[in-house]
Amino acid sequence: MSIKQRITIWFGALVASLLLLFSIFIYQTYESYRQSLIRTRLQRRAVAGELYFQNRAEFHRFTYLTLPDQHETIVGPDNKVIYNSSGPDDYKLTAGLLARAREKEVFFSYAARPWNADKEGVALSFMIGGTRYVSVVTAYDLGGRQASNSLLFILVVGNIVLLIIVAFAGFWFARRSMLPFDQLIKQMDPASVNDFSFRLQSTSKADEAAYLANSFNELLGRLQTLANSQEHFVAYASHEIRTPLTVVKGILETSFAYDQALADVRTSMEKALFRLEDAITLTNSLLQLAEVEGLQSVKMQQDVNIVDTILDSISYFGEKHPDQQIELTLSDIFTEKSQVIHIIGNSVLLRTVLINILDNASKYSEKKTVRLDVDLDGSEMVIAITDQGMGIPPEQLENIFMPMMRASNVGKVPGFGLGLTIAKKIIDMHRGTLTVTSEPNQTTVFIRIPVRISVG
Repeated sequence: MSIKQRITIWFGALVASLLLLFSIFIYQTYESYRQSLIRTRLQRRAVAGELYFQNRAEFHRFTYLTLPDQHETIVGPDNKVIYNSSGPDDYKLTAGLLARAREKEVFFSYAARPWNADKEGVALSFMIGGTRYVSVVTAYDLGGRQASNSLLFILVVGNIVLLIIVAFAGFWFARRSMLPFDQLIKQMDPASVNDFSFRLQSTSKADEAAYLANSFNELLGRLQTLANSQEHFVAYASHEIRTPLTVVKGILETSFAYDQALADVRTSMEKALFRLEDAITLTNSLLQLAEVEGLQSVKMQQDVNIVDTILDSISYFGEKHPDQQIELTLSDIFTEKSQVIHIIGNSVLLRTVLINILDNASKYSEKKTVRLDVDLDGSEMVIAITDQGMGIPPEQLENIFMPMMRASNVGKVPGFGLGLTIAKKIIDMHRGTLTVTSEPNQTTVFIRIPVRISVG
C-alpha cells in the first residue's frame, strides 16, 4: 500500500470518526429534547385528571387537546378504574406500576402497534378529598418521532456525501503532498544512482522533500569521497606492498645469479630483510586499521585509567626511541581531579592513538622535543601533542585522516599515512574528537574525550 493510499485511508477514517461522533451527539441531543418535551406534555395531561373530580365540564373540554393515539385512565385507591378515555387502550396497568406512581411520578415506554417506535406514558398520583388517585396517560409522539427520523436520514445521507467528498479531497491532498517525493523517485533511476556523481534535484525549497534530497545528496557526496578514498587506498596499498616485494624478489634473484662470496650474500639478505620489514610494517598497519573498523562495541566498556595509559604510552615509546625527549605537563585541575575522572573505552586502543601520534611528532620533527599537555575542560579531557616539525600545508589539512594520504612536504621520511587514520577512528569510537592545527615549525594534535567525574 502506497503512502498516498495510507494517507487517504487514515484521513478518511479520522474525518469519518469525527463526523460520526458529531452526528451521534446531535441525534442524542435532539432525542433527549424530544423525550423531555413529550414527558412534559404527558405530565400536564395526567395532572389535568384532577379536574375529573373538581370540574367535569372543564375536564371534558381538555379532552379535545389530545396527543396522537392518546389514552387516559384514572384509578381509585382500590386500583379500580374510575375513568377510561376513548382511544386505544393498549397498555395493561399493573399493581406494581400503580404502587410506584402513588409514591412518585413514573415515566415508561412500551411497544404498540402499528407504530414502529415505542409509545410513551406517565403515571402520577393526586389527592382529592383525602383520597389518593392515580392518573395514567399514554400517547405516541408522532411529530417528535417524524422529526427524529428526518434528522437521522439527513445525518446518514449527509455523512455519506461528506465522506465521498472527503475521500476525493483526501486523495487529492495526499497526491498533492507527495508530489515532491514522486518527482524525487522519478529521478532515482538505478543506472544513474550507480554513479556517485548523481544528485537529486528538488523543485521545492524548504520542505521535507528538499531536506531529504539535500541529505541524500550529502550522503552521495560522502560515498563518492569514500569511494575515491578507497580507490586511492587500494591502489596505494597494493603499490606500497608490491614495491618492497618486487625489490626483495629482484635482490634475491640478483644474489642467486651473481653473488659468490658469503659477504655479498649477507649484504643482499640485509637489503631484502630491510625491504621486507617495510612490507610487514605496512601489512600490520592495514590489519590494525581493519581490526579497528570491525571492533565491536562490547570491547569499549572498560573503565580506563587515563593517567596510567598516558604514562605507559610514553614509557613504551621511550623504549623504542630512547633519544626522543617528551615533555609531559598535567594541568592543576586535571591533577586535582585525576582520581575521580572516568573514561569508558579501551586502554589498549587509546595507547595505540598516543603512540601513533607521538611517532609522527618524533619522525616529522627530526627528534626535536615533543610536548604533551593534559587538561580538563568541563566534561572533556583534552590531550595536546605538539611537535616542532615541518608542518602540514594548509590545503592538505582536511585530507590528513584519509588512509594512505601523506603531506606533499614529507620528503623521504618513512611512513604509510595510516597512523592518523587509525587514531581518528579510535577516538571516534570513544565519542571524542581529533583535530590538527599546523603552521611552519609547529603542529599540534588535539584529542578531546568525554569523561565522567564521580562525586563524593
